[in-house]
Amino acid sequence: MTTAASRSAQLPANAPQPVAVTPTLPARDADLETAGDHIAEAITHLGKTRRGGHEAALRALGQAEAAMNRALRAKARGERASRALHSALRDVQSAERAVQRGGASDTIAARQLTALNKDLDDLAMQPPPDTTETLPDDQQQLP
Repeated sequence: MTTAASRSAQLPANAPQPVAVTPTLPARDADLETAGDHIAEAITHLGKTRRGGHEAALRALGQAEAAMNRALRAKARGERASRALHSALRDVQSAERAVQRGGASDTIAARQLTALNKDLDDLAMQPPPDTTETLPDDQQQLP
């Protein structure tokens, strides 16, 4: 495809220049990312019908649980985020029990893990808790 050379001359001289914006992304939480990766791995193993899939899924869930425990210990979190992470740990344990039962429970476990993976993504996107303390109005310090 060729374009006419005169086309570039038709652009106005005072056309706005593109603006480069640096996105403000939340701080990366490696432990939550690792937990999410292991959960995705477990989902993949549950989808396979070959021998050893259950053991591999359980191993991945154990690794996800360990990463979530590290995340709880390693980083100061707000009360809401900590409760969400504890709830996610209970969900992993519930999914582990479903995988151990096998059969139709695999489908249930895969659905639970898919929802849990999304919840972990949402949790990782939350900003860190505000560490500044606010004094009551009667105790505000004067400059």
